[in-house]
This record gives sequence, C-alpha cells and structure tokens, in this order.
Amino acid sequence: MFLLTKLKAWALGLMAAVLAVAGAYLAGRWKGSSAAKVKAEVSQQRAQIHAQDAQARIDAEVDHETAKLPDAPAQRVGDADPATAAGRLRTDWMR
Repeated sequence: MFLLTKLKAWALGLMAAVLAVAGAYLAGRWKGSSAAKVKAEVSQQRAQIHAQDAQARIDAEVDHETAKLPDAPAQRVGDADPATAAGRLRTDWMR
C-alpha cells in the first residue's frame, strides 16, 4: 500500500512537470507568433507608406512636366490643319 501511494505521488509529480513544460512551450509559441504578426503588420505598413510616397513623387513629377508643356490655342475641328489632333479627328474619325 505504501508503495502504491509513493508511485501515485511520483506519477502525479511527473505529470505536473510534463504539463508545466508543455504549458511553457505553448505559451512561448503563442507569444512568438503574436510578435511575428506585429512585425509583419509593421513591415506591410512601411511598404504601403513607401509605395504611396513613390506614387506621390511620380504624380508630382508628371504634374510638373505637364505644367511645362505649352497650351495649344482652341480651334474648330472643321477648320483644323490635318496634321493636328483636331484635323485627325476630322479626317480619320468623322466619316
């Protein structure tokens, strides 16, 4: 009887130790995965910010280059020179 109670105590102690190790392992995995999620979100937000910044630079450059172009005077399509866009509209598209 004494041996059975001693074995039972050892078995319970061993089970408690195994459960404590498993709990620590699972808690570490959970904390690690949540930290990895936060890092991934930060990385994704940085990439979005860089993409928006690059797009804003491109837009500003296009606006700047467009502002440097000369303005063409308004002309009627019927009287337009055939070499101009309005002339091409008259000759090519109006049939």
